[in-house]
Amino acid sequence: MFDRLALRTAFWGTLALLSALTILVSAGSLAVPNFVAAAPYLSALSLIMAVTGWRLLHQELLRRLQTDATLEGRVRRLQDAMQASMDGMFLLRAVRDRQGEIIDFEITDANARGAALLYRKAGDLMGLRLRRDLPIMGSLLFDRYVEAVTFLTPMAEDLRVDRRVVQASWIRHQAAPTTDGIAVTLHDISTPKREELRLRKASLTDDLTRLHNRRGFMALAEQQLRVARRHGKDAVVMYVDMNGFKELNDSYGHAVGDKALKEVARLLRNTVRDCDVVARLGGDEFTVLALDADGMGARVIQKRIEEQLTLLNASGVLPTTIGITIGHTRVRPSDPASICELLQRADQLLYARKRRRAVTLAAAVNKPVRTPRRTPRQMPAVSIPPEVAAVAMAAARNLGTPVTNGLVTALTPSLPPMPMERGVTSPA
Repeated sequence: MFDRLALRTAFWGTLALLSALTILVSAGSLAVPNFVAAAPYLSALSLIMAVTGWRLLHQELLRRLQTDATLEGRVRRLQDAMQASMDGMFLLRAVRDRQGEIIDFEITDANARGAALLYRKAGDLMGLRLRRDLPIMGSLLFDRYVEAVTFLTPMAEDLRVDRRVVQASWIRHQAAPTTDGIAVTLHDISTPKREELRLRKASLTDDLTRLHNRRGFMALAEQQLRVARRHGKDAVVMYVDMNGFKELNDSYGHAVGDKALKEVARLLRNTVRDCDVVARLGGDEFTVLALDADGMGARVIQKRIEEQLTLLNASGVLPTTIGITIGHTRVRPSDPASICELLQRADQLLYARKRRRAVTLAAAVNKPVRTPRRTPRQMPAVSIPPEVAAVAMAAARNLGTPVTNGLVTALTPSLPPMPMERGVTSPA
């Protein structure tokens, strides 16, 4: 507007100077003694200037009306698009103090969706100020808006918000600077964000035991170890392995094996603290990252696990008893080992314990056992009828077997039994 006024002022000033020069030149050339005699010329020149000025002003007014109509149509279309948008849209004006510093932002326009996100109506938002009337949002967004307006840089981010303030759990927040203000767009991304978090959790969680899987444990344990080292705290990495899990599956089936894994996972989760990280690395192998614990703390945790395992075996939940072996390593703040190296150290200690246990069991099995010598029992005296004795002695003579005291001293089981016919009588 100021530029157009300056151009018009220069134009009319130049035209007035040219007109005055024309009048003077005309009066001098016609030898007119005074301006009274030049009145007809001046009138004609004024009429020409008036017609020319009116024509120029008319064209300027037409252009302005056309521009205003175009702008009005554009604003109307923008308003329609803004009201029909599924996103919340706000126009904010910068409120400045006498020194020109931005002290607040005032809402000048908002669509119905944006008002609904703030639990309000569109008309109720007009004139509200960000810091004064919406202090929770103002404390979070004011400095960012000032930076965006000052440096003319747009911003976009995903924010988790309080449902008491915004009718959403997650919003995609976009802000673009305008002429001494800012345009804000809020998009509700609660549903896709929940699905994203669900998929991320599924990728980091073991489906069977609902513990962290190897990937989740690696990511979380590395972060927790960095925090522990920064605060100068010790930690313990424990490697837990079930004994005879393959035999359990072979003997009772995989359903019982899965149930045993669930019970061991529940046992570990209920035994350690909430701040500790428990995971199933795969198969029958588990791991525990105990924070703010030293060697004594590791032994206390191991004792608790063994006590809970005894109670589990005594409860009869499983058709057989199960056993576990634990190896642990202490992590001091000055220890630069990664989580993979710590797991390898704990695994080596676990298998060293298993080997010692196997050697102990083998020594117990192979230990010579003293058994008392058995003395042959004396055969009791048997009264043999004379008829049977006579038949036995005859058979022994035929076989060449020695006879002592009228009895057969050796009749091996390999010999076929002698048939006894009815009615046969022994010789006299």
